[in-house]
Amino acid sequence: MRHPLALAASLGLLLAAPALDAQAIIAQSQGLPSPQHVIDFGANLFPNFTPITNQFTGITVTHSRYFTTGVSNNLVGGFLTNDFSGAPDTLSIRFAAPIRDLSFVYHQIGTTRPSNFRAMLGNTVVDSFSHTGNQSSPNNYYGFTNILFDELQIDFVADFNLDTLAFNDPGAACTFRNGTGVNPAEYRCVTLPVLGTNWQTLVVTNPNTLAAYVAIGLAGPHPGLPLLGHELLIQPSPAPVMIPTSGTLSLAIPNGPSWNGLALSTQGMRVDLAGPTTRLVLLNALDIVLGL
Repeated sequence: MRHPLALAASLGLLLAAPALDAQAIIAQSQGLPSPQHVIDFGANLFPNFTPITNQFTGITVTHSRYFTTGVSNNLVGGFLTNDFSGAPDTLSIRFAAPIRDLSFVYHQIGTTRPSNFRAMLGNTVVDSFSHTGNQSSPNNYYGFTNILFDELQIDFVADFNLDTLAFNDPGAACTFRNGTGVNPAEYRCVTLPVLGTNWQTLVVTNPNTLAAYVAIGLAGPHPGLPLLGHELLIQPSPAPVMIPTSGTLSLAIPNGPSWNGLALSTQGMRVDLAGPTTRLVLLNALDIVLGL
């Protein structure tokens, strides 16, 4: 069985692709080109207003029902709509495994107030935006690209229609994340974590640096826990695995299909000399996926 602790132990025995450049899809005329996966919700698969939870392979849905129509401004056949179960009015679509890119057709119905869109990894927001749309605009494709996430959340107003989930697997991926931005952005991928290779990382050091570390979170990402003037961006419990580095670090990535797609959250850290004392400097996080 794959487990972050087993991987951390493997990495601890054993240093240029940059982190991904995240970009939102907001009110576009088309979605992802040539996606690896598409869920179009068919047509007449269920009676209208059937509650939707896990009927579609690879996703779990909350706050939604099924409906079938003809063709209506990029809605084709079956789609998701509000179940009118009451507040909070948040549609959630959770994916069985992390994904990298996602697009979908979205209609906000009967209001001029904006919908809020969030890409989540665990309980952490990794990207978000707000937009005011309607049923008549042909530019109704939305989504996220070049980030690692496993859930789409949409705060809608009154009612919505959603169709054509198109998404890509992450492959080997390295995604930059930095909470509110108070941490120095000085931890980066040098190569991607490809199975059977050495994943190379860099923690930027300075003449006052006494020690540097790559911390591997065993329980995933954290949105930002204030600590010593910075933010801890990985879950504090169980305690992260701390791997010392001189700045550059080479971590051997296991090979084999059981490791493919494993997601981990990591964070760079430094101990710097500050006058007569030392201080811990927390850097940005990198969310990685092992892959080909």
